[in-house]
Amino acid sequence: MIDKYNRTRYMPVVSAGDNLERDMILSNWDLFNIKRPVRFENIKRQDIQRPDLFSLRVYGTMSFWWILSKVNQIDDWWNDVGVGQDIVVPHRQDIVDFNLKLRARQRKSEL
Repeated sequence: MIDKYNRTRYMPVVSAGDNLERDMILSNWDLFNIKRPVRFENIKRQDIQRPDLFSLRVYGTMSFWWILSKVNQIDDWWNDVGVGQDIVVPHRQDIVDFNLKLRARQRKSEL
């Protein structure tokens, strides 16, 4: 099954010489808006170095780890996150809205 929230879907393909690569800057991030109340989750020992498991714990899926990283400006889950630290957890519907806006933008660009 293909995960519709896989972060590579949000990265446009760019030409780098003779190669096509994904734009890691996430140029579609401007579509993400937090409209609903966020909650805060405390980092536990098992979350350190495992953003995928943290995402699983708070959302029930491992797919949103990169959104949590981007929202919280975490570049390195190995060194920038500590036990006891509070992490902003956006409402799941804000993530769904982001995906819908991205799909609309992609369809518009294909025309």
